[in-house]
Amino acid sequence: MKIKESSFKALRFLALCLLVMYLMFGHQYKVTYNHGESMVPTFSDGAWIYVQKRNYLSREWTPSKLDIIVVRADGEDLTKRVVGLEGDLVHIKYGKIYVNDKVYKDPFSGIHITFWIEDEEIRNKKPKNEWLFLNVNQDIGVVPKGHVWVIGDNRSMSWYGMVKVEDIKGLVIF
Repeated sequence: MKIKESSFKALRFLALCLLVMYLMFGHQYKVTYNHGESMVPTFSDGAWIYVQKRNYLSREWTPSKLDIIVVRADGEDLTKRVVGLEGDLVHIKYGKIYVNDKVYKDPFSGIHITFWIEDEEIRNKKPKNEWLFLNVNQDIGVVPKGHVWVIGDNRSMSWYGMVKVEDIKGLVIF
């Protein structure tokens, strides 16, 4: 009986601690999960991520290069890396990202942005070296005021594009 009572007290204390932590920090941070394979290897599909909500960052906050953000696009929350900032000239040549006419380098820049000519089902029936794809060539242009250009770390399988800073839901902290 004594073990049951002490377990109940410990559980009640833990619940109280969690409630206090939520009341102190829960409104500022959000725990969510990564959707899809576009941020592999940084985050796998379904990986839990911790986000500082946009409205709790300073009013003057703007994303920096390499920041990982959560943004609402195409009807879902997407986790993406900031590559181009306001005023940067961005274009893609032979699947490589260029920012201000220099090849963009980060730990994931060895992966080219591709457009698959064949469906995944057909590709899976063939050896990888026989998959048909094109490297993307696209002139994005200058990132407009109040925007950033983002892409996932898995460059061969990621949505990319311009995002309004005001549409950023939060900054991934880990």
